[in-house]
Amino acid sequence: MTYSPFQPRVLAALAAALCTLFAASLLLTGLGGREATGLPSGANGYSNSAVGHLAFYELLRLTGSGYGALRVEQRPLEAVGANGVLILAEPAESLAGDENRNKLATAQRILIILPKWAVRPGERRKDWIGQAELASPLRAQAVLSAAISGGDVIRAKPPSRYTKTIAAPDPSIEGELQLIKGSNLIPLISTPDGILLGELRQGGRRTLILADPDPIQNHGIGKGDNAAFAREIVAVLRDGQRRPVVFDETIHGFRRSAPNLLTFLYDFPLNLAVVQSLAAIALLLWSAMGRFGAPLPAPRRLDAGQQALIGNTAALIDYAGHHAPVLQRYNAMLLQEAARALRAPPGLEGPALGAWLAQACQARGIDAGPLALPSAGHHDLPSLLAATQALHHWRKDLTHGTPRRLDDH
Repeated sequence: MTYSPFQPRVLAALAAALCTLFAASLLLTGLGGREATGLPSGANGYSNSAVGHLAFYELLRLTGSGYGALRVEQRPLEAVGANGVLILAEPAESLAGDENRNKLATAQRILIILPKWAVRPGERRKDWIGQAELASPLRAQAVLSAAISGGDVIRAKPPSRYTKTIAAPDPSIEGELQLIKGSNLIPLISTPDGILLGELRQGGRRTLILADPDPIQNHGIGKGDNAAFAREIVAVLRDGQRRPVVFDETIHGFRRSAPNLLTFLYDFPLNLAVVQSLAAIALLLWSAMGRFGAPLPAPRRLDAGQQALIGNTAALIDYAGHHAPVLQRYNAMLLQEAARALRAPPGLEGPALGAWLAQACQARGIDAGPLALPSAGHHDLPSLLAATQALHHWRKDLTHGTPRRLDDH
């Protein structure tokens, strides 16, 4: 006999819960992703705000001119490889740290875009800006100083024309133009006030620095020829070859940790699978244990034979609770047995049988009191039991012809 602690309804509820968890994990798998620690509305490759670089990234990724771009959140130098282009666009902080200095010293082709704007996220949408204002030139100066020695960041009015040594259209910039002055950069695009795009060559390493980010930001890349301007800047570093273009997003606070199975198990949506597995194991153990403590006794065998049949019948009658009708039928059976033993006329029943038996008792000197049985509607079990016992003794006395002949019988 198999023991199970679950009722059918409980099993159905548990199965429904597991199916719901499984369906939810499948449905929500696509919603789980990187937890961004950077500013969603900031100047980065994920941002679709006015100062974001999403349009610049998509331009390089989708253009048909052979460009390819990817955003990297861990080990950007591995993605750049030996001939890729590393883009450090408006770092959130200075590049003076050891990690960023290693990038500047290792990557062979780098595009650095200096920061210009200070923004605040919008109240209704965190991926939009609520307010933007010119940041202090010291912020751009810190980035410039980490990349080259010497040079100052200044701001001036846009010129009527640019001096260029590369085949790039003039950018369209409104408001103050951010420039670099007094540096050792080779001017590629410049004005009388300073350098907009400059190049630093160190052996085989080429570093381009764009002083003003407006032409590549979302708000400005669609103005005039800024899209072509942004594309040509990267073309200078690609030098006609199919080089991967890597947007380093670690400088904006976006970081993806190295693969770790134990870490993945705690992250969404794999944590749902862990919960399902633990629930399944718990249910399996629960159903297998059955109970705590000593083992349950084995169920009693159903013995064969007359005694077992009588015992089971008595147990069923006792369980049903029909004690009074059973005793009344037993009393009637005793009267019929006594009548047959004394050869009473056939067909006697009820009061006629009782009168005949009373005469037989008088003739034999037997007390006829037990013949006064309770009525058929009587349900007082103690009195019925006492009357039945008395009638049982009376029947034996009447049969043997001697009162109390067998004493306790």
